[in-house]
Order: sequence, then structure tokens, then C-alpha cells
Amino acid sequence: MRSERRPLSPDTSEFARARVSAELGLRHQRDQAARTVAGRARDVDDLRGLLAMLGLEAGARG
Repeated sequence: MRSERRPLSPDTSEFARARVSAELGLRHQRDQAARTVAGRARDVDDLRGLLAMLGLEAGARG
């Protein structure tokens, strides 16, 4: 069976925009959390441990 591309309906495109907006918001929150942790960490080991506890990675983008 062949997949056919159909134009996005207004509802679908609204959903897509909302999803992208939510992903960008989450990325911003994660970046902000990582910066806050980095500013409070005592040393590199402390930073790594705190980031791991929060499920964050140092320098990660995406």
C-alpha cells in the first residue's frame, strides 16, 4: 500500500505548531535548569551528579 501525502488540515497544523512550541519551551526549561545547576555546583563532580539526578546533560542541546 502506498502512502499518499495529504495537505495539513487547520487542526493538524495547529497541533503541529502547539507541539513545536511545547518542545521549544521544554528545551528552554532544561537549558535554564542546567545553567542554574552549573552556577550552584561546588565542582565538576558535583555538577555531573546534580545534572544526572535531574536527567540533564552538560552542554546538551536538543
